[in-house]
Amino acid sequence: MDEKLREEILDVSRKIYSYAEIGSEERKSSKLLVDMLKSHGFRVTYPYLDMDTAFRAEWGEGRPAVGLLAEYDALPNGHSCGHNLIAAWAYGTAVLLSKTLKSGRVVVFGTPSEEGIGKYAGSKAIFAEKGAFNDVDFVIGMHPDDTWSVGAKALADISFQAIFRGRASHMADAPEKGINALDAAVTAYNAINTIRGWAKNDKHIVIGMIFREAGVATNIVPERAVLEVDLRSSSGEFLKDLKEKVLNLLDGISRAYGTSLEIKYLSPLYENYLSNRVINEILLEKFREMGVDAKNLDQDPRPPSGSTDEANVSKVVPTGHLDIKIGYPGIPGHSDDFREAANPDRAGDSLIKGIIVAARSVERIFSDKSILESIRLSYEQSIREPPH
Repeated sequence: MDEKLREEILDVSRKIYSYAEIGSEERKSSKLLVDMLKSHGFRVTYPYLDMDTAFRAEWGEGRPAVGLLAEYDALPNGHSCGHNLIAAWAYGTAVLLSKTLKSGRVVVFGTPSEEGIGKYAGSKAIFAEKGAFNDVDFVIGMHPDDTWSVGAKALADISFQAIFRGRASHMADAPEKGINALDAAVTAYNAINTIRGWAKNDKHIVIGMIFREAGVATNIVPERAVLEVDLRSSSGEFLKDLKEKVLNLLDGISRAYGTSLEIKYLSPLYENYLSNRVINEILLEKFREMGVDAKNLDQDPRPPSGSTDEANVSKVVPTGHLDIKIGYPGIPGHSDDFREAANPDRAGDSLIKGIIVAARSVERIFSDKSILESIRLSYEQSIREPPH
């Protein structure tokens, strides 16, 4: 990579870092990426899939074709998850490949709101559902972390609010005239907690709940209560079934108390991650050729601990993943420390290494049809196998 392109990539990351736009509002960040990709001859669709901060940028023709995932949303405390680096990585990898590939196609997918904020929350799930990845052979994603690694794990996840509406009344003077929405919500909270006792224990179930609203005064029967529920599992199919059971449970409780019930989904359902071992082994090989001792998370026996909309991509197309090291061991994501570590003036060398590793991996895959076939077979096997 020449110095001019390196500085251009870092400048893109610096600008997105300074914009720090939260999810679904990444207008300057997405426009910057679109304008820069156009300047390198990429054909751009923007907005994309009815999302004004989403885009699709293509270079080349025909097959094979690789998709690169760009994220650029920040959090309220800035780029404390390093998505400015992810955006610059996708941009830099795509531009580098456009200069080295002799055939094939490179597609950059600009995906808003990975953090689940706003109307485009979990946009990769929408991309997957609408067939955005149908014309690429494989996809690669990247994330900054506290270590170099390949592979990814993620729990399936669904978040929603159960909104109970009853009737207000004076708690002391006429409680019988009220319908207590909070009582219904508290009963729902306790009932959902019993899931751990009767659900399959091999599905790594995680349940998180909080009360968003619980009444306005102690002397008024609560007219409205909002219970926010987050359900996770190692199996997307199991989670879909579990969600229906929970919704039936909530409906029964609402009827028993005489309240109305509204379910408000906070994001699409995130799937469990199907990591493509063949892509990741090539990424690992290219890391090692650069003298980087990266871990292979596909061989890590520990269960996943988080969730991402990138997992929805992995369910519809072979997907590989790499992490670049930018912070000290154990640095907490979404923290001010992580935001400082994601500053391109500190993380620039790691970012460039991640770009070179990804580009060389794509070149290797494009050069050998048998690798593409192995990627496809690995994906089909992972679809058939139950998640662990």
